[in-house]
Amino acid sequence: MGSKNASAPGGGRAHPYLQAQVVHYKPRVSVLDKELTTVSYHGLINFLLLLLSATLVRLAIENYMKYGILVSIPGASVDQRDWLMALAGLVAVLVSFVAAYAIERAAVPGAPGHRPGRGVRADPPQAAGIAAAADKRTLALHAANLAWVLVVPSCITYFGIFQPALGTLVMASACVMSLKLYSLAATNFDLRRAYRLADARLDSDPLCSARIVRGQLVLGAAGDPPPRPVAVATSASFALNARALDDSHVSGNDRIDAKADALPRPRLRNRATTASGRLGRAASSARSTSPEPSAPRAAAAAADRAHSEDGVAPGISADSDGDGDCARSPPPPPRHAVLYTVAYPANVTIGNFAYFWLAPTLCYQPSYPRDAGPIRKSFLAKRIAELVILGLAMHVVIQQYAVPTLVGSVHAIDARDGFWLSERVLKLSVISAAVWFLGFYAIFHAGLNALAEVLGFADRAFYLDWWNSVDLAAYWREWNLPIHYFCKRHIMVPLISAPLSLPLFAGVLVTFLVSAIMHELLFGIPTHCLRGYSFVGMMMQIPLISLTQWLVRWRGPESGLGNAMFWISFCIVGQPLGVVQYYHTWTKNNP
Repeated sequence: MGSKNASAPGGGRAHPYLQAQVVHYKPRVSVLDKELTTVSYHGLINFLLLLLSATLVRLAIENYMKYGILVSIPGASVDQRDWLMALAGLVAVLVSFVAAYAIERAAVPGAPGHRPGRGVRADPPQAAGIAAAADKRTLALHAANLAWVLVVPSCITYFGIFQPALGTLVMASACVMSLKLYSLAATNFDLRRAYRLADARLDSDPLCSARIVRGQLVLGAAGDPPPRPVAVATSASFALNARALDDSHVSGNDRIDAKADALPRPRLRNRATTASGRLGRAASSARSTSPEPSAPRAAAAAADRAHSEDGVAPGISADSDGDGDCARSPPPPPRHAVLYTVAYPANVTIGNFAYFWLAPTLCYQPSYPRDAGPIRKSFLAKRIAELVILGLAMHVVIQQYAVPTLVGSVHAIDARDGFWLSERVLKLSVISAAVWFLGFYAIFHAGLNALAEVLGFADRAFYLDWWNSVDLAAYWREWNLPIHYFCKRHIMVPLISAPLSLPLFAGVLVTFLVSAIMHELLFGIPTHCLRGYSFVGMMMQIPLISLTQWLVRWRGPESGLGNAMFWISFCIVGQPLGVVQYYHTWTKNNP
């Protein structure tokens, strides 16, 4: 007879009542539940990427079967007159830069016996009168120069250039130059005020405590003793005030600045020149005088000191060697201290201004953080290759895929077929998104990094992870840091700070107003379509920002609803619809 506790065929103990075993014995969540944060979606992402690739290949085959090869050599169809007019527009932009240098050179205080870094030696009332007249004249000349750089290239493009791509190049150069020249004038305006006040530390701006009473600028708070008459006591003195106050005055910028500051420093590269010699000697000294565990930190501190000699001093910790002794070196300056290695007016040189003209930034500074190493030839070659390849890829996508879709959209608009037009817009959204991503990488990563490498420009934070934006406000701050810094430094902060002290919404409104005008110039002028499409689209961002922020507050930042709304409003509907409107108007104006 068999044993009562017979073993299972596999050698283990047999379980009684096999079909009554417990299966559900504890609470568990689904694998795709958002509460489960440890699951990997690698296989699913691979499948979606393969599916997307198969879809794109099918669309490419379908496009070839329907239209054949539509791509031509870039620039082959551009008329010679367009090239000449584009050259004239670029020359007009260059003239504005030379004029800005001449204006700033003439504005340098020329009192007898003055030396760079010291104030004027005249009586305060006399100095105030002379400075007020000089400031008004300088502001008028800069305003005329800014009008030149925007009006003349716009007229040349609108009336003389037929090809929209070539016109966009001219207008992009004009818009970028106008922002650079404004920053140049505004920054030197403040530096000139500080120079007259003998404020070598740039921390005693009288406008910080100023206010406007009955249309007059009053320095100091009520009840304070009247300050000495200085050059800032004029209506022109705060017109170009670019003083950057604490970030807490501007909602949302704290997080942006913190994310940008969290980016790591570039890897140090030794070279046998002046700056690298200081870096190498400082690092060698740190290695020879420090214990082995603290040598990397000492070398990093030495690198910071070497960088501070070439550009803006970084905000490193005073206890940089990690031994707790902060008395060896003076405490570092505040993070937002105005600290330059070139003092006004020594910065007013053609070389200094030319560096700013070429530098990948819109905010002028007398000095910038600079790389202490040689140009990395392999890095530069990769960035240039990426720029060329991505530029050709955008050219192919636009001619082979975007143009036929746009032609169909024109027929859909003429036929007043809403369903056909919706299909064209959705099809174009895939193409415009591809061009957008290619253009973003080509310009903001490949192009600006290549330019920064040639110039030794060390701050490579040109963008943040804008693709993770939970609302439109975060996107507009993160996708283009040069524009973000310009708007914050030269528009937002001066408006909401003394003496104007406007509400925050007024600063936001003016910022988007300036951006809307620039977008209309950039897209409306080259397409000969000044109907306000870009202007209205930019101003509509204000209610869309409020909507996406409300969605984030309602569902929480982790829901992804705000991010989805950003993609829908910007890439799936906004961009393709704007392109369709401009193309339709351009074809009707140029049959």
